[in-house]
Amino acid sequence: MYFKKIITFMLVTVVATTSFILPAQAASKTKAPLDIQANAAFMIEASTGKVLYNKNGDKQLGIASMTKMVTEYLLMEAIKEGKIKWDDQLPISKSAYNVSQDNTLSNVPLRQDKTYSVRELTEAMSIYSANGATIAIAEKLANGDENKYINMMDKLAEKLELGPHNFVNSTGLSYEDIRGKTTQKDKGENELTARGVAKLSRALILDYPEILDFAKVEEKSFQAGTSDEIKMENWNWMLPGLINSDKNLPVDGLKTGTTDHAGMTFAGTAEKNGMRLITVIMNAKDKKNPKDEHSGIRFVETAKMMNYGFNNYDLISKGLGNQFKVNVYKGDKLTETLTTQKEPKFVVPKNAKVETAAKMTLKEDKTNSNGELVAPVAKGTVVGKAVVAANDPFNYGYLDNSEGVTMDVITDHDIEKAGFFLRSWRVTKDGLNVAKNYVVDGAKGWFK
Repeated sequence: MYFKKIITFMLVTVVATTSFILPAQAASKTKAPLDIQANAAFMIEASTGKVLYNKNGDKQLGIASMTKMVTEYLLMEAIKEGKIKWDDQLPISKSAYNVSQDNTLSNVPLRQDKTYSVRELTEAMSIYSANGATIAIAEKLANGDENKYINMMDKLAEKLELGPHNFVNSTGLSYEDIRGKTTQKDKGENELTARGVAKLSRALILDYPEILDFAKVEEKSFQAGTSDEIKMENWNWMLPGLINSDKNLPVDGLKTGTTDHAGMTFAGTAEKNGMRLITVIMNAKDKKNPKDEHSGIRFVETAKMMNYGFNNYDLISKGLGNQFKVNVYKGDKLTETLTTQKEPKFVVPKNAKVETAAKMTLKEDKTNSNGELVAPVAKGTVVGKAVVAANDPFNYGYLDNSEGVTMDVITDHDIEKAGFFLRSWRVTKDGLNVAKNYVVDGAKGWFK
């Protein structure tokens, strides 16, 4: 085990002074005042992973073209590792060509007698959800092997801990949409939970923030100035200036998706006052127009969540100071205090009394069998981890189902080892105390 023994609970008061229990220990039946019209809906703050809303977030559902975020992540990873360059020219396979020619799907028409740069295909995928372009990128990543690419998707899901999922293709299209156009044999559709989509969205934004430079483009021409030119209008209608934009919501991503199986889906994100929210809508329901896939209901419901999040929560940083008191084995002092390496961030209700709690564990290789920190320890050494959380009125917890934000715990000063004479004195003192107690207990027995 990397960690052992819970050393202590420490209460850190930001405003109030009353005690607070970590969310996992104090269940709340209170629900956020939102009624989102969708099979599943989920909202988090990006930097902390704090969940601010959860409706059926752990139910596996169709994700349609939100699938393309997996391809975006794998592409960005390959570029970072130097395996692919933005100006690399990609050929178009028969499968990519066949799919790209279907104008009933979201596509830019591709040719097999020319090549396209990775950058322009990525623009087509991210702005216009172009399916043929996505297949071309996936084939590049997997050297043309579709089964290998599905395996890459599964491995990424494992790496990012996306949870229950089913991946059958790179695009999110249904089997009926691509039957006969590709070699896909699995008749299923791509599925993930809303929590899993939120994890994927968060990882994509935090690990490769440049993806937003593609996702936030409202309109761009593909193959501009050629006979193949086509105007790509972003399917994310919440972007500034588009039909479902909200002046209070600076939306800059992320990915829409629609199939009969998945319904209208959308992973959205916006940053305001230093706080970035990520929202997920799966199978949005328009009660007035239940069969209209262009009603914009997924954006209306997303706006509800985002406005609620920005209007009711703040992202704050708060230093915990030297809050963790530990016993020290062979130390110059018998007890020492530790602190977190960085100031933790908390998402807290606006205008509310805020309390935080932290639970610490020490690293096994830094302690003895009694869980005491073994001296000496140099300043700045990571000696453990702390799970830090703020009060949560709705008990939604965190994205990874943890009790709070996990942070490194360090020594902010040198912890010296006691000298020979001090250690000898302690041994002698302990021996005298034992003898004293023995005599006192014996004397008490005489008078019984």
